[in-house]
Amino acid sequence: MSISHYLKQIGRGSKGASSLNRDDAQTLMSQVLSRSVTDLEIGAFCMAMRIKGETSDELAGFYDALKSHLPTLNFNQPVLLLPSYNGARKTHLMTPLLAKWMSELGYLVLVHGTHEDPQRTSSEQVFREMGWPVVPHRDELQSYLSQHKFAYCPLGILSPALNHLLSVRQIVGVRNSGHILAKLINPVLSESFQISNYTHPAYPVIIEEFFNLHPANVVSMRGHEGEPVASPRRLPELSFQLKREDQSGSSEARYDETPFEYQLAIDASSTRQLYDSILSGAIPRPQTLLWQTEMLHKAFSRTLV
Repeated sequence: MSISHYLKQIGRGSKGASSLNRDDAQTLMSQVLSRSVTDLEIGAFCMAMRIKGETSDELAGFYDALKSHLPTLNFNQPVLLLPSYNGARKTHLMTPLLAKWMSELGYLVLVHGTHEDPQRTSSEQVFREMGWPVVPHRDELQSYLSQHKFAYCPLGILSPALNHLLSVRQIVGVRNSGHILAKLINPVLSESFQISNYTHPAYPVIIEEFFNLHPANVVSMRGHEGEPVASPRRLPELSFQLKREDQSGSSEARYDETPFEYQLAIDASSTRQLYDSILSGAIPRPQTLLWQTEMLHKAFSRTLV
């Protein structure tokens, strides 16, 4: 099979390219994920979409294709999904700590991601440093989450096909549509919530439109260093798109004091020391992360009533 006719449509540059409809996007991504086309075609697809940019219909079609490459999970507790694909570059990675706090409030929390950049500290590194659960096999994902209440699952276990698409970055040097899809993943059929974080200013509208096509309980936010957490000094605006109530949001909140964690290194070992100090009560909980936890729980609780 070939995707050359799709490449002609999307590969004419930022001004000459035209977008795919949802069905064509699904067909194209199905071939990419199943690797029924050549590596050259996959690379051309990645570069073409990088230049053109995705529409909500294209993302919906891509996700339609991805669903068959995801597990299906059911739980008797609400699940929160946290995509962790960037890691820490300048400040400490707080995604694992957010996961633990939300699990203490009664949610099962699944953190999923990759460790692509060796210069950044990843959630997988922090989970392993803390001795927290990391899912070893796909068929253990459900039992791990039920037993431990929160866990990290590498994308290579959650969806090997999508993980391969993300790995194209190591060859072509830039991110592709797979990185956006990864932050939209939700394999849970029972009650669930997810955070979809973005960095590009065009994505809030696209994400909102995507979740109109794939309804879910989702919180959209500008991520801190690409992670679904508040920065040490700012909790960004949160946009709640919940299935059982009208869309709502929270305004940005700032914390002007210099957080203690700015004084420490951000490698996994130093992050463990910081977490230990926070969890033992030796130092205060990060204020912006505390705000985020409270706002998420308040909004989710209204939906669960």
